[in-house]
Amino acid sequence: MDTFRVAKYAMAIAAVLQACAGQAFAQQSAYADLDACTKNEQIKLTAKGAAVGALAGLGGALFSGNKDKAGKAALAGALGGGAIGFATAYYTAIDTCNKLNPSWVTESKLVRDPSKTYTQVVKENRYAAKDGVTLRLRDMAMPSQTKPGERVTIDTVYDLMTPDGAETAVVFSRKLFVVADGTEQLVQFPVAASESRTVEVGRSKESMVLPIAPDSKPGTVYRVEISAAAGGKTPVTMSKSVTVI
Repeated sequence: MDTFRVAKYAMAIAAVLQACAGQAFAQQSAYADLDACTKNEQIKLTAKGAAVGALAGLGGALFSGNKDKAGKAALAGALGGGAIGFATAYYTAIDTCNKLNPSWVTESKLVRDPSKTYTQVVKENRYAAKDGVTLRLRDMAMPSQTKPGERVTIDTVYDLMTPDGAETAVVFSRKLFVVADGTEQLVQFPVAASESRTVEVGRSKESMVLPIAPDSKPGTVYRVEISAAAGGKTPVTMSKSVTVI
């Protein structure tokens, strides 16, 4: 009997591991498909950028005989040039691909933190029912440095409290800025820029992945601004930056 139970337990663990491996493979496959589509859309953006700057950049690079350099030069010229131009093209391309293939959209993961009970969260925040629906953004974590083409994980921790302890709707908003050459430019966020979710009371952690443009130049800064609102109150906001090295 004991041997049977051990075998059954081992099979259950194996099934879980296999499922996790399958999910990981599917995610990697989706990333590969999205990357291929994004690259293709960037090429289309280059073709559409028939402006003087694009033609000038393309002509000079083609004269040098470097086709890859020609494409990048044209893209930079069409979109204003430099790091901001490349970043704008990259995140615009991701947005286009996500709209063409909704299954590729990278969603954030929001999970309840089991290490804290709702009673503990209420006590830590000195919350009272008279305060109404209350949302607090406790922490936002992401690496301070990254490399071109990498994917950066962003973790945000929220505390949600309601008068009756019931779940409620929370509106999550995200913004992405690229900072280069003394200029900050808002670009398309690769995850839904805004979405509403029904969230349990207590402490929750949201995790998402931010792909860094492969053509990012060293010194380029990506600033992520996260905000959330519940109960019709003013959104709570936090911001972090990552620098390309």
